[in-house]
Amino acid sequence: MSEKKYPRVVVGVFIFNDKDELFLMKAPCWENKYTVPGGKIEYGEKIKDAVEREIREETNMKIENIEFMGVSEGLKLGEKYKKDQKHLIFLNYKARARKTDKIKLSDEGVKYRWLKPEEWLQKDLGEFTREIIEKYLLDNESFEHRYKRALADYQNLVKRSTEERMEFIKYSNEQILLEILPVYENLKISVEHNNNNITDPWFEGVKYVLKQFKDILEKEGVEEIKTMGEKFDIHTMEAVEDNNRKEENHDKKIEEKEEKKEVVIKEVKPGYKLRGKVIIPARVVVG
Repeated sequence: MSEKKYPRVVVGVFIFNDKDELFLMKAPCWENKYTVPGGKIEYGEKIKDAVEREIREETNMKIENIEFMGVSEGLKLGEKYKKDQKHLIFLNYKARARKTDKIKLSDEGVKYRWLKPEEWLQKDLGEFTREIIEKYLLDNESFEHRYKRALADYQNLVKRSTEERMEFIKYSNEQILLEILPVYENLKISVEHNNNNITDPWFEGVKYVLKQFKDILEKEGVEEIKTMGEKFDIHTMEAVEDNNRKEENHDKKIEEKEEKKEVVIKEVKPGYKLRGKVIIPARVVVG
């Protein structure tokens, strides 16, 4: 009965520098193709310790930010590479080099280079190395896409929240103005009605109060809608009938008035805007 054999587990480390360039070295045991440094996990050794040890032994580098990337599997490798290693399980990691000025290769490598991952794909790479680099670039592209989409969603949310907040601030006093404007309008009508009949000082005081009232409203962004002599505007005005004029056709639509460009000949009730927004449409007679 033949002895059972089991695959050997090894670690491989994709090391990046501060420029996001990837370290690869030509390895004689991999047909002098570029590959990552790495090696066997010793019995009783933790994987992270094996990663750091192999990199230190093969490159003299110290690494940090070690992260697991994935698993690769190599079968029947003895025919091409090491005769005693026919089945390997690769635990692939990526890491950041602390320093790159004291690199010294062991006999595991004969030459090394730092290149961008996409540049490495144009070189002669070990078969498993190419596979992992392609996966790394794909994952990075997917992450970048998700990041950009999340960032855009966040920026849109901030923009929308800001706009809504500004809109709220802009029109936060609308309700109270809707309650105040009828009082202002009644006071204005009373003053205009009696303007030529009363000369008492107290009436002058009322007129001054009315002026102050108007100034405050204007300061808050309230403006009266101009109507007399203006073309009828469906967005700011409501057309009403004048009992002193001939009765108009009740089926006539307001849109028809707009199309005929009828002009306002009488203002029944003034209208108001708050910072450009119509809060009370003017009621007018057109002709």
